[in-house]
Amino acid sequence: MNYNEYRKIIKNTPDTEGLEYGLAVVMLQPDRLPLRVVSSNYCTNKIIRVPSRTVNSYSKKVPVIRIGANAFKDNKTVTDIILGSDICSIGAGAFAGCTALERITIPKGVKRISEGTFAGCTALTDVYYEGTLDEWKAIDIVSEKRELDLGSLAAGSPVQQVTEERLTRISGNEVLYRAAIHCRCYISK
Repeated sequence: MNYNEYRKIIKNTPDTEGLEYGLAVVMLQPDRLPLRVVSSNYCTNKIIRVPSRTVNSYSKKVPVIRIGANAFKDNKTVTDIILGSDICSIGAGAFAGCTALERITIPKGVKRISEGTFAGCTALTDVYYEGTLDEWKAIDIVSEKRELDLGSLAAGSPVQQVTEERLTRISGNEVLYRAAIHCRCYISK
């Protein structure tokens, strides 16, 4: 679906109520800390809009900056996910098993998509990204890992010698390489 058609669908979609949040970072002033989405709380909405800001347990409005690991895992009803503009990272397995997920909007601030984020998202066809194609290519999309086999200690040092080095594929994000990536799709309300 081209972005102009999709924009009509998402334009009037309100922020989804009932998402569960947790602290994104730990520091001294918890009342001002940004949040991460921890769970969709079995939300049955077909379209989920993650808000850019939400009220925390101290009644202060704070940014939502992360999608936590397994936050939407196995949600079989969601077809569209619209991420808030302050999201900067998406945790491992965040959307794993979302078999009905067809479209997702990703803000320009996302710098990392962790391993297995889209595992089992077989229906995903369109990714609407706020940035440019070069910015999309700069996102750390985890799909490989470097493994080292260590041998004996190097003579006269506490360092082990590397006997083998390999790059292995991690499944779960390959769907992003099959989906249509639409760039310069501004998603804010």
